[in-house]
Amino acid sequence: MESTLNLIMTIKPDGVAINSHSEQLSALLEAIPDAFFFKDGAGRWQIINEPANRLFQLEDIAWKGKTDLELAELHPAFRDIHIACVADDEKAWQARQLVVVEEKMVRDDGHMAIFEVRKMPLFRANGKRAGMLVLSRDVTEQKSVEERIRQIAFHDDLTGLPNRRFLEVQMEQAMARASRHHRLLAVCMIDLDDFNLINDTYGHEAGDEVLIILGKRLQENLRKSDFVARLGGDEFVLLVEDLKDLYNLIPVLTKVEQIITTPISLHHGENVRVGISMGVARYLSGSTSGTTDRLLRWSDQALYESKEHKSDRKHSWAIFGEKVQTRRTPAQQLLDSGGLEVWYQPILDSRTCRVAGIEALARLRDSDGTLWSPTEFLPQLQIANLSDLTQKVLEQSLINLSLLDTQGFALWVSVNMDPRSVSEGCVTCLQETIAQSSIDPLRITLEILEGDDFLEQKKALDHLLEMKALGVRLALDDVGSAYSSLLRLKELPIDEIKLDQGFIRSLEQRPQDLHLVGAIQDLAAGMGVDLVVEGVETADILDAIMITGRPYLQGYAIAKPMPLSELQVFLRRTPCHDGPHPTSLLGLYAKQIAVHNALKKTIRQAPHLTDHETLADAIACPGHHYIRSLGLDADKVLERLHQDYHRTMADLREQLIASPTHDDCTEVERAATAFEQAIIAAYWNRKTEGGNLPYETEKLA
Repeated sequence: MESTLNLIMTIKPDGVAINSHSEQLSALLEAIPDAFFFKDGAGRWQIINEPANRLFQLEDIAWKGKTDLELAELHPAFRDIHIACVADDEKAWQARQLVVVEEKMVRDDGHMAIFEVRKMPLFRANGKRAGMLVLSRDVTEQKSVEERIRQIAFHDDLTGLPNRRFLEVQMEQAMARASRHHRLLAVCMIDLDDFNLINDTYGHEAGDEVLIILGKRLQENLRKSDFVARLGGDEFVLLVEDLKDLYNLIPVLTKVEQIITTPISLHHGENVRVGISMGVARYLSGSTSGTTDRLLRWSDQALYESKEHKSDRKHSWAIFGEKVQTRRTPAQQLLDSGGLEVWYQPILDSRTCRVAGIEALARLRDSDGTLWSPTEFLPQLQIANLSDLTQKVLEQSLINLSLLDTQGFALWVSVNMDPRSVSEGCVTCLQETIAQSSIDPLRITLEILEGDDFLEQKKALDHLLEMKALGVRLALDDVGSAYSSLLRLKELPIDEIKLDQGFIRSLEQRPQDLHLVGAIQDLAAGMGVDLVVEGVETADILDAIMITGRPYLQGYAIAKPMPLSELQVFLRRTPCHDGPHPTSLLGLYAKQIAVHNALKKTIRQAPHLTDHETLADAIACPGHHYIRSLGLDADKVLERLHQDYHRTMADLREQLIASPTHDDCTEVERAATAFEQAIIAAYWNRKTEGGNLPYETEKLA
């Protein structure tokens, strides 16, 4: 290249080459695929190669010796390009070094293209301008690839919106502009409420469609100066610049709320709608505390506050550093105005067949007499309201418990407590309530819901220990409904566990769950805590659970929740659950499970204590009497399976006596399973014939 430059430098001002190697120069220039130009010190075109000729379409233009200004007049189609060349050439002359610029031109194929133009000014020894080397390369494809890479790096694949990386770059620039112009910048974190319902109902493709539509809406309807990015999932971030004060932000947030909550028509014709929660962080002019990470963290904290107050907030947004503006929900108003009623559901002690305790249940009654169940009013209450609710229910329960004492009913009471309300203030209120009552704290059980990870926090555990120190009992409610582990149960200072109602209510559909209920009872016994079985909703389930010997039972089959006046009447009645059991085929199934487990354990540990003839005789078994008393004496299959079961048990006894190390119970388990399944088949057949299929009752509050 150096020799070529030297060759070009020998060109005279009139454009005539004086070097004998001009033919070699011409061949070299034509071999260059890029467009090549050489202009003399006065800007006159002297040399071009064929690619340059085609690019500027100079076949019919007398270009040689002409300046760009002259060519602009001779060549109107390229006028703008020639004018731009004059300005770019002057930049190179002034810089006295290589200058690279980009220019857009129409190629000879008719398509608009981007060219990278490299301009190298040449000077003589005396410093005067000698000429300009110009090399123009088509970089259209390269630019397209770079743009695609940039799109991938800085944009969300699904919506096409800027991603977090792009957001951080934009935030830095927006913060600089806010400081320079002394204006307010707002960083708004946006979260879609109930978005998961769309995924669960219509599938993830529908969820993606919603995100794409909302992303497009936000881009099309916000101000040009506003910047919106997708963080991931259903979270977006909006940067609102050039605000005079916070009041100027309100119309923007209101518009965003309208954009998001407007119904969306999916491609398959369904209309869906999502809610919105927003958290706002402000960056003030001249602020030194704000960074991109900090502003995003503040806006996320404000978003959390907004979602926490979703049921009672005035607006869909919360501003970091300011208290969330709330409105009083109907449930909060009823709680404040004395609309609380405490109802009670009796808990039966299966060992005495008498009511041993009651669970206090909150109800709200409005001015027209309508009674609100917990499923209706709890979603409208905040954590502070839940703490207040627990205190009021406990206070009323202790008053009523004292009244029942005077009537001869010495009961204990359970009161529900939301785990999120467990705090130092809660402990203080509990201490004051106990001090004002004559009821022994041991007769008070606080039921804490199992399904919240708050109980895994060290501070919560400390508060529970403080409550225990006051003398009250603690129960873990709905065990099995979430993710309780043996380790977690072991660490909590509980006196009682309440089995989730789902295990018991479904026993008529899944009788085999009785094995699980038995295992949980064994767990409770091993931990030294009481077990309360909830969900005893039908007579058959009550019969089965009574057979299993679970100590405390609760459900509609015993009594529904009732106000104090009805509870007093109920307690005066003679208990009606102290008859013989089983009284149903479900109870017979439970009885067979209990008998089988006890009998197998006895035979395996001490076979000599059993009698072969008695074991082999099914008629001598109480189960034979139960089968006949339940009207199944005509069921020969059931009697045959019952006899087969006893035969295998007797055989196992003989095998163990002959060989104490024998431990093969395969035949016994096969016979037991066949007999149990036959009982259940008879149970379902009887239910079907009677038009009373096993059912799952409506979930109680």
